[in-house]
Amino acid sequence: MSAPELHPDLTAALEATFPGRPVQDVTSLSGGFSGAALIAFVVDGAPYVAKRFALDPSDPERAARESACMRVASERGVAPRLHHADARTGVTIMDRIAGTPLRPTSDPTQIERVAAALRRLHDGPPFPRGPSRMDFLRFLDAQCAALAGVGLPAELVRTIAELERVSAPHAHAAACHRDLNPNNVLVAAERVYFVDWTHAGAGDPFIDLAQLGVFAYPRPEQREALLEAYLGRPANDGERARARLARAIALAFYAASFFFGAARLGGPPPEPEDDASRPLAEVLAAFGAAPERTHPGVVAAALLREVRREAQALDVLPG
Repeated sequence: MSAPELHPDLTAALEATFPGRPVQDVTSLSGGFSGAALIAFVVDGAPYVAKRFALDPSDPERAARESACMRVASERGVAPRLHHADARTGVTIMDRIAGTPLRPTSDPTQIERVAAALRRLHDGPPFPRGPSRMDFLRFLDAQCAALAGVGLPAELVRTIAELERVSAPHAHAAACHRDLNPNNVLVAAERVYFVDWTHAGAGDPFIDLAQLGVFAYPRPEQREALLEAYLGRPANDGERARARLARAIALAFYAASFFFGAARLGGPPPEPEDDASRPLAEVLAAFGAAPERTHPGVVAAALLREVRREAQALDVLPG
C-alpha cells in the first residue's frame, strides 16, 4: 500500500519537528465525526500521530483552544506527549499510545486509574472557554435539518435547554475534556490517557464523569464506584444529585450526536417494537460490539428514552 499524500501543512510540521530524520510507515487513520486528517507514522523506531483539521470560520479560536488544552493535558500526563502544535495551521503531532479503548468494566483497579487521571486533569491549570453546549446543539440541529430535512427532536432540544439552565452554576468550573466516549480514553500499561481534544475547554467536571458513565460504566453501581473513586470518599446527597443532573446532560448530548449520525445516513429508521423496549445498556453493548450492525438512529432513540426517564426523575422535563 502506498503512503497517503500529505497536505503541505502536515509535511511542513513533520520537517520542523523531525529535521533531517526520515518519516516512515505513514498510514491514514480515521478522523471520526470531526473530519480531521489523521496519520500514524514512525521516526527512529518511535510511533507518532499527526492531526490536521480544517479551520472552522464559525469558531476561529478552535485551533488555538485545542492546542492550549492539549499542551496543558500533555504536561499533566493525561494526554499523549505533545511535540508540535500550530494553531495557525491546525496541525498537532503527539506520541502514539499503545493502549486500548476503555470498555465497560467493574474492575476497581481500572476504575481508580480512570478516576485518578480525571482528577489530575480537573485539578490542573484552567482551560480556555469554548462554545457552549447549546452552541453545539444548534450546530447539530442545523446539520440534521440540512442532511435529512428534519432537525433534532423538539422534545430533546427543550429538555436540553432546561437541563442547561439548571446546571448553569457549574458551567465553567474546571479544565474538562467534554467528550469522554470510550474511544477517547486509552488504557495503557502504566497510565490512562485521554485523546481527541476537539471539544475541550472550561466546563463542569461532573459532565466528564457522566460521559464516562454513559458507555463505559452503564450500571448504577459502576457509576457510583467511579464517583466515589473520583471524590476519594463516599458521595454525599448533593454530589449524587449533581451527578444525576450531569448524567441527564451527557445522555442528551450523546443522543443529539447519534441523531446527527442517523441524519448522515438519511435519517433515523422506523424503530422496531422490540428495540423500543430494550434497556439502554443492551443497545449500547450491541453498538459497541458491532457498530456497523446497529443503526445510529436506534441508539439515538434509546438514549432519548433514558434522557426522558432521568429528566422526569429530576423534575425538569418541560411540559
